[in-house]
Amino acid sequence: MKKTVILAIFLSFFFFGCLETTKLVSSGTFENEGGNSQKDDSDDVSDDSDDEQSDEENNRPETDEDSERPSNDDEGEEDGWNGEEDDPDERPDRDNDRPERDDEDRPEQDEENPINDNDPSADSDGDGVLDSEDGCPLDPAKTAPGICGCGTADEGDKDGDTILDCVDNCPLDVNTNQTDLDGDGTGDICDPDIDGDGVSNIDDNCVDIYNPKEGNFFQKQPDLDEDGIGDACDPDIDGDKISNENDNCKEKENAGQEDSDGDGVGDACDECPDDETKTTDKGICGCGVPETDTDGDEVLDCKDNCINVFNGSQRDSDGDGIGDACDEFPFGNDPTTDPSDPTDPSDPSDPSDPSDPSDPSDPSDPSDPSDPSDPSDPSDPSDPSDPSDPSDPSDPSDPSDPSDPTD
Repeated sequence: MKKTVILAIFLSFFFFGCLETTKLVSSGTFENEGGNSQKDDSDDVSDDSDDEQSDEENNRPETDEDSERPSNDDEGEEDGWNGEEDDPDERPDRDNDRPERDDEDRPEQDEENPINDNDPSADSDGDGVLDSEDGCPLDPAKTAPGICGCGTADEGDKDGDTILDCVDNCPLDVNTNQTDLDGDGTGDICDPDIDGDGVSNIDDNCVDIYNPKEGNFFQKQPDLDEDGIGDACDPDIDGDKISNENDNCKEKENAGQEDSDGDGVGDACDECPDDETKTTDKGICGCGVPETDTDGDEVLDCKDNCINVFNGSQRDSDGDGIGDACDEFPFGNDPTTDPSDPTDPSDPSDPSDPSDPSDPSDPSDPSDPSDPSDPSDPSDPSDPSDPSDPSDPSDPSDPSDPSDPTD
């Protein structure tokens, strides 16, 4: 009985002790060897200190974080702080710390032919031939370009002219010679405009020779004689039955081929038919006048006012047709031969010339009716032979004459 009681008491204390231990573990509070209680916060700080810090934090006045810290807007960024605890100026710049990579070091890759050149074992088209040895690394059907090139099979000849369609300039028309006059890539046998002059073969008056239409409004291909054959391919352009090679006027009809001056140019188209030195142009001096320049002043003799004296300026101060360079009197006529010179004694029109017979004031002029000394002047009152002079006492017809017996 006694043992039973003792066992019951022991179990009671054990059970009570376990219960208290469970409470302490759940609350995280223990007592260390010194008797100080300590929370299991793993910070090496006593529970009393933790309680004090907790009280300080609870008693700290509340602050508006938004008012104390700048927002992540431009104002905050200007100060170099974006709301994070670390100073961005002190943080390493990940972009700047990255090692620079030269674009030239990057392997170029053809978008159309994405071949991996860096892999020597690559086989892009999977034909069993490495790209480094494959002439068509993206064409599994070819390892070399062949006739048609990579990507096109070397087969097909629809017209049967032994020229594969891929290179045949007329794949539907037999043309083994592959001629292409205008070089436009379309063979002549199937080209609607063989010479490439913009005129279809069916309307072209020179199918094989380039001769486009001319004119501003009513354009047509040149055909001088209008025989339906364009001038570019017509053996007789003017239609005079003389071939162009033998025609002395191939663009003007002249069946007789007359050539008066024998210069090889027919009279029908010769500007100077009688001047063998000039044919299609009369020149500056005209037909029959040579285009020479004796003095070498670049002025032809036919226009030069000093033929034998160099005077490119052709100055002629007195306008007499003789250039100053060769004019003895470049600023006026010779005074010894000037008929209008008042000092010229031989000038018949000089009024002061006493020997001028036509001078009306010349007293010695016998034909001057106003000359008082002229004895033949009937109006001279002093002329004793004047019958009409009333003062003449010898006038028999004077009625006042007392000596007149008939008065």
